[in-house]
Amino acid sequence: MKKFTFDDLQPHVDMLCDALENRGASSSGIPNEAVYPQAKAYRNLLSKVRSKSITGYDLEMMLHTLANETLDLAKNNQSHRIGKIVSALDFYVRKEYNSICSTNYSNR
Repeated sequence: MKKFTFDDLQPHVDMLCDALENRGASSSGIPNEAVYPQAKAYRNLLSKVRSKSITGYDLEMMLHTLANETLDLAKNNQSHRIGKIVSALDFYVRKEYNSICSTNYSNR
């Protein structure tokens, strides 16, 4: 029986997307509507990860592209805070991808 950890209970990517959109319980106080649509792009990427319909290479390219686009859209409006959210999104999307991939390999 697997023991649950704190990481198992935290929907990190969803919370970070909410923070990027400045909504819900995770509102960040970021008044930058230009970056709000990027949260949907991150959610779409996470959906591809969860459905196992993306390669590691494509994931890295998409994360790089989304990070650059998001920071470009931020301009100088809360760019440091948005950069921290983007870095955390990269980390947790990769973590979920690696978790799914390691599960696939152990079942072979």
